[in-house]
Amino acid sequence: MTTNELNTLFQRRFNRLANRYPTAAYWLARRLSTDSFTGLPLTGLLGLLLGTGMLLSEVAENIANAEPMVQIDGQFTHWLFQGRSSRLSQLLFGITWFGSRFATVGFTLIGSIVLLWQRQRRNALILWLLLGGVSLFVQVGKRTFIRARPQQVAYYPEVGYSFPSGHSAVSMTLYGLLAYWAIRRLRSATARLLTGLIAVCLILAVGFSRIYLGVHFLSDVLGGYLLGIGWLSVGIILSEWQRKARPQNSDQAI
Repeated sequence: MTTNELNTLFQRRFNRLANRYPTAAYWLARRLSTDSFTGLPLTGLLGLLLGTGMLLSEVAENIANAEPMVQIDGQFTHWLFQGRSSRLSQLLFGITWFGSRFATVGFTLIGSIVLLWQRQRRNALILWLLLGGVSLFVQVGKRTFIRARPQQVAYYPEVGYSFPSGHSAVSMTLYGLLAYWAIRRLRSATARLLTGLIAVCLILAVGFSRIYLGVHFLSDVLGGYLLGIGWLSVGIILSEWQRKARPQNSDQAI
């Protein structure tokens, strides 16, 4: 059967179901539409939000029950510690600063000032909402699982519990959202690609630095990334909704 024949058969069956269940067919068509953000893009983000929540739950369960992931954590941390070099440690010690509270609050403050200057008040509010939300969830997770850090191999002393990694979660949320807004405004495909690559490299480097420096386990960073992706999805949804609701005669929204 050719591709055209398959498409014709699918169209016939879909039309038959649509005639029998018009409300469900209309809802499905809206969810898969690419004409607006409330169609396929929103469906994809909601699916991503659900998927990351399920994966985060699985990671947390593995840690709570001391399943094989805990053993992988120990082996991976030991392997990195065995090959740790002073130069790379110093470099990653500088990179890990980008996920610190001082840096993330500072970049959020700078970002919000720029947004307010551009009359993007709603986006400035979304930025602070996400920073506060992901930070709160990180603290709830740490106090729920009370996981000790791998202090024996730590490059420098770090206080607090280990799971999830706050540096990883906040970096994913903050730099991911700032990069998304920048990409939405840039017209050059090269500039968009470069912005995305810089954001991805920075986020990954911050997460890796936490493991390499011995202040977090692999699953801590993975959990932080999943939490950050969830909040990043929420931020994109909120920013697109407010963009759609923005008056047509106002300045272009980020």
